[in-house]
Amino acid sequence: MNLLVAARKLLVIVATFTALAAPHPKVAAATSLPSPASGAKQLSDLVLRTPSGEQLSLLPHITHKAIVVVFWAAWCPICHGEAPRINEISTNPDVKVVAVNEGDSPGDIRDFIAANKVRYQVVLDPASDVAKAFGVPGMPYCVIIDRSGIVVYRGYKLPDEIDYYIK
Repeated sequence: MNLLVAARKLLVIVATFTALAAPHPKVAAATSLPSPASGAKQLSDLVLRTPSGEQLSLLPHITHKAIVVVFWAAWCPICHGEAPRINEISTNPDVKVVAVNEGDSPGDIRDFIAANKVRYQVVLDPASDVAKAFGVPGMPYCVIIDRSGIVVYRGYKLPDEIDYYIK
């Protein structure tokens, strides 16, 4: 068997495993937020700061709203593509959208916000504390927390049927 055929077979195996490992959109594994025993920060310990330096907490929104946390970067084409949909979701009064940026320069963040007419809350995560607390494996990434504080969705993009998760 030549190298090209072997590489194709390996690619098919990896793609199949990835597809099987991904949760079905209607059967997201509901998990609690990180516990202190896991070594991760509690939601109350996370310090979220806006680009202007204001502090933001997610705790006041638990029990009142579903929270959509998106992890993004200015260099990410998928993030640019999802921005209009995130803007639309942020108009729902029963949802709090928080977009966490990890490592972009202030200028790149301002340019992204202006280019995409961002209307949702943007916070900075320069030390990756928020990403680590949510177990984010890469960007883009989305975490949805329901009104009871349970993580009901994790994925590399916004779910197609987001209303199912934010109801």
